[in-house]
Formats: sequence, C-alpha cells, structure tokens
Amino acid sequence: MLRHAMDESVQPTSRGRLSDDVLVPRLRDVRHRVALSQEELADKSGVARSTIIKLEAGHQAWPATVRKLAAALGVKPADLQ
Repeated sequence: MLRHAMDESVQPTSRGRLSDDVLVPRLRDVRHRVALSQEELADKSGVARSTIIKLEAGHQAWPATVRKLAAALGVKPADLQ
C-alpha cells in the first residue's frame, strides 16, 4: 500500500507543541504483546508505518492518531501512554 509522502499524523516541527499532543511510550510494548508488526499495525489502523516508527522513537502524535492505533490494538488510548 502506498503512503503519502507527507506524514500528517506526527506533529510538524515547524509549529509549537499543543497541550493535547500525545506521547505513546508504550506503543511498541502493546504492539509486541498483540504480536503485530509495524506494517500490520499500519494496515489495520490506517496510520502510516513511518508514523508508527516515529511514535515508537518518541515523537508526539495527534490524539486522533492515538485513537486509531488504540482501536487497532484493541486497547484504550490511555494504555499507550
């Protein structure tokens, strides 16, 4: 599946952070627990694999992105934080 070149799910560095931006430090652990690869999670959630890589590396995400990932993983968004 082709992904957009500009990844809109991760906060751009050109604007200041908003208070509702979200870190998901437990994303990788939860993904491993449900035995999904990054590509499988990308396909299941509709979030680009490149975004998942960035989030697992510590970047902040839009709350809507966190909700998509949580739904695909079968957990609550808070479980990823």
